[in-house]
Amino acid sequence: MNEFEKKTPFAWADEIWLMGVWKNSPSSQRIAQTMPELKTGYHSVRSQLANTDIYGSPYSIYEYKLDPLIGGEKDLTVIYEWFQSKNKKLILDFVPNHMAIDSPLVSEFPNLFLKSFLTEEDKNSFLHPNGNRYKHGKDPYFDGWTDTIQWDFSNPEVENYHIQILKKIAKHCDGVRCDMAMLPLPDVFEKTHGKRSVYHWEKVIHSVKSEFPYFQFYAEVYWGLDVTLRSLGFDATYDKSLYDELVHHRFEQVAELISNESGQILQPNLIRFLENHDENRAKLTFGEHSKTYFSLLSCLPGILLLFDGQEVGSLKKIPVQLKNADDESPDRDIEEFYRRAFFTISNRSTQIEYQTVRYLEMNQLPVFMRLLISNNQTELFLWNYHQVPCSGWISYEEKIQYQETLINIVSNQIYPQGKPQKEGMYFKLEPNEIQWFIF
Repeated sequence: MNEFEKKTPFAWADEIWLMGVWKNSPSSQRIAQTMPELKTGYHSVRSQLANTDIYGSPYSIYEYKLDPLIGGEKDLTVIYEWFQSKNKKLILDFVPNHMAIDSPLVSEFPNLFLKSFLTEEDKNSFLHPNGNRYKHGKDPYFDGWTDTIQWDFSNPEVENYHIQILKKIAKHCDGVRCDMAMLPLPDVFEKTHGKRSVYHWEKVIHSVKSEFPYFQFYAEVYWGLDVTLRSLGFDATYDKSLYDELVHHRFEQVAELISNESGQILQPNLIRFLENHDENRAKLTFGEHSKTYFSLLSCLPGILLLFDGQEVGSLKKIPVQLKNADDESPDRDIEEFYRRAFFTISNRSTQIEYQTVRYLEMNQLPVFMRLLISNNQTELFLWNYHQVPCSGWISYEEKIQYQETLINIVSNQIYPQGKPQKEGMYFKLEPNEIQWFIF
C-alpha cells in the first residue's frame, strides 16, 4: 500500500477525483503570491509560509497537459493505468469557462477568447501581449478571476475546440468534473457578458461519448440549474440545494427532499456532499452533527462526495492556491466513525433497494426512516428532524428481525434489545439524532 492509499479512504471509493493535475499558470502563481486578500487564508493553514508554498489556482489552467509538479506527459497514462489496476475510476477537472491569462492557446487562437472593447482599463479585463484586450473569466455576480481569460461562447468554434480537448482528456481518465458548468449556458453567459452563447453542452457531451461511451460528465452547478444540465446530458450534478438546507438547519425541508427518494422515485444522478474545496470543512460547519449528516447522505441514492481530510475531521479549509499546508491532528472520534461508515458502505452490493419502513409514532411526530437492502446486508436509518425527542415502534418484517443487540454505526453505542418481542422494536431519538443499524 503506497502513501496515497494510506491517506485516503481508498478502498471505499469507486471513483477518485484528482484536483490540480493540469499544467498550472506562472501568471496565476505570481498573482496568488501578491494578492493581499489571500494572505490571511494562507497563514491560517501554513505557519511558516514561503512563496514557494503558493502555486497558483488549479482552475487557472495553462494547458491541458500534466503539471511538471506531478510528472511528464507520459506519466498521465501511467497514473490512469495504476487506477485501472486498482479497479478505480479516475475523474479529472475540465474548466469550460476560462483558461489562464498566459495560456499559449490565446496566442494560437486569439479569436476564441472574449474581447473587451472598452477603451480604458477595467478590473474585469486585461491587455494581452497580442494587443487585444480580453475579459477575465467570471460569473454574473462577482468580479472576474484576474488570473483567467474568458472563452467567447458566442463563437461556435469554441464548442468545437472544447470537443477536441475533451477527447484528449478522455484517453487518460474515466470522466470529468466540469467546473462551474452552468456558465456557458446562453442565458447565463448573456447575463454575465451581454452576448448570447451558442455553446451546446448536449453536442459536446454527445460528441465525446460517441467515441468514449462510458466517459462520465459531472457538473458543478448552482442557482437551481442542475435539472437543466442533466437534461443536456450530464451524468450527475451537484446537489447544492440539500447542502444549503443542512447548513441553515431547515430540517423539515431536508426531510421533504429526501423522503421522496425511495422505491421507484430515485435521484441517482445527484452528487451529495458536506464539504469540497469551495465550502468550509464539514466539521467546522456542522460540528458533531457532521457524522449525522454524512450518515444521512449515506442512505440516499446517487454519488457521495467525500473531500480529502473530511474523514479525519479536519477544520482548516486549505486555499486552492497552496501546494503545502500544515498537518492537522485527526479527530479520533470522527476518524473512527468514518471507518465504521466506510466498512458498511463497502459491504453493499452493486444493486441496492431503497424502501420505506412501517412504524408507529408514540408522540404523533413522524421521523425519517429508510431501509437499504442489498445482497450482503440490510441497513436501517432513523432520523429525527424535529426539535423535540421522538419515539415509536418499528414492526418486524422480513428484513428487520430481532437481534439481541444492535450497534449504532453513528455513535458506536450498543442497544440491548432484551427479550424478543413479537411485534417489533422500540426506538427513541433525540432532536436531530440519527441511528444507523445493520441487520
